[in-house]
Amino acid sequence: MRRIAILGLVLLLLSAGTARADGGALDPLLQLLVKKGVITEEEARSLQTEAAAAPAPAASAPPAPAPAPPPAELPKGIKGLSLGTLTYLSYQDGNTSSGEDYSRFRIKRGYIDIRKRMTDNLEFRITPDVTQDSTGDLKVRLKYAYAKFGWDWQGLVQKPYLEFGGAHMPWLDFEEHINLYRMQDTMFMERSGLFNSADMGVMFGGNLGPELPEEYRKSVNDHYAGRWGSFAVGVYDGGGYHASEKNDNKAVEGRFSLRPLPDHLPGLQVSLFGISGKGNTVEEPDWGVLAGMVSYESPRLVVTGQYETGTGNQAGSLVGSDGRALDHDGYSLFAEVRLDRDRKWSAIGRLDHFDPSTDDPGADVTDRTIVGVAWQFAKGTYWLLDWDRLEHDRPDLETEDRLQLTLQVKY
Repeated sequence: MRRIAILGLVLLLLSAGTARADGGALDPLLQLLVKKGVITEEEARSLQTEAAAAPAPAASAPPAPAPAPPPAELPKGIKGLSLGTLTYLSYQDGNTSSGEDYSRFRIKRGYIDIRKRMTDNLEFRITPDVTQDSTGDLKVRLKYAYAKFGWDWQGLVQKPYLEFGGAHMPWLDFEEHINLYRMQDTMFMERSGLFNSADMGVMFGGNLGPELPEEYRKSVNDHYAGRWGSFAVGVYDGGGYHASEKNDNKAVEGRFSLRPLPDHLPGLQVSLFGISGKGNTVEEPDWGVLAGMVSYESPRLVVTGQYETGTGNQAGSLVGSDGRALDHDGYSLFAEVRLDRDRKWSAIGRLDHFDPSTDDPGADVTDRTIVGVAWQFAKGTYWLLDWDRLEHDRPDLETEDRLQLTLQVKY
């Protein structure tokens, strides 16, 4: 039995090629076995001939790689969740209309933006807003808290959406995506005290026609980018997002923006905006605004011109001694020149004129001039250095000058 086992082992080694010899000479291993008397020379030659005729064993295939582990499953509460901020940090040096000088650091805005994609058609947004009041106290108030429903429609109206809750009002979000320098301060009509940007209510909006080509949306503006324009209409309590409603009246608001030459001048838009409601006091003074704006956007230049006329304001404070809402009008011109192809450096300028009471020659008509230079060193994040001058028509009020350096952080 031992001899058979040895012969089998030798044959295995020879067939594996570890003990092969060519010609008539015996393999050294076989020679050793013959010398020890384990096998005869005849058996050795027979084994060598048999091994030479056997095919070489095939190389064994490398082991298959282990399958990759499945990706980690996100917790259910985190799926579709996004967090962001829009924060303005500034240093200001200037004087008030009474002649008092000031030098101060300010937190002008601190959004904590939380959004959650619930379904393909539903997103929820809640946005606390940290602001610093005139005493320097930091306060947290709720700017937005709305459910946004969206649909995929084809036809004249595309990408329609509906916001329900503490929602956008139709105008300012649109304007602030053309004039990107809200960090300097509020837009013309809001700064004149006519209305603010959000309120409790419902708003419906959408694009007119399909979106403009991707090249335009990437190099100019990807918001409100309908080929023929966009629109938004809404019904609101009327108090704004940082005041409780003091009457039962509802304000109706709407914006309609048209691109008359989408193939030749896609950045040209003509916009009309209106409000009809009552001021937010128990006396319910009239509140109405009718405004128009012509705007043009390109990769290197943005210009806007707007005019407004109306009666009263959102707060119900723009009234005469008899409680009647005052008639007002005004205009604003804005320009941004982007100084380099990458849109990192810009120069801006703005002129505002506002008459709070067109029937009263003694009203304080104001003229505002803003000039500045901006550096966008990360997407959406800017340094802005600007000078802001406000001239009053009333002789008892001094001209206000302010030099301001602002850091906008956005992600």
